[in-house]
Amino acid sequence: MKIYIQSNFVIPGLEERDSLEFDRSEISLKEFLIELSRLAPVKIEYLRDGKVDPDEWEIEVNNKPYYNCDGGLDTLLRDNDTVTIKIMAIGGG
Repeated sequence: MKIYIQSNFVIPGLEERDSLEFDRSEISLKEFLIELSRLAPVKIEYLRDGKVDPDEWEIEVNNKPYYNCDGGLDTLLRDNDTVTIKIMAIGGG
């Protein structure tokens, strides 16, 4: 199964790739984010205490915010789905 990844930053560990391959027919979004974090040479936490911090990350599945998907973080990803991860800009002055 292939899951495509889009982002507004270079995802550590995936510098030259736009997708990940899995030897499964489906994987939950939560499992996918944990695997993505594990692949990074420097740990990136997309989840904290099992949740996505909306002040840090915006995550979509096939252009739909994950929290609007039926399963939320437990949404099952399937072959050729696209996960979009955007890092939220931190304001300052």
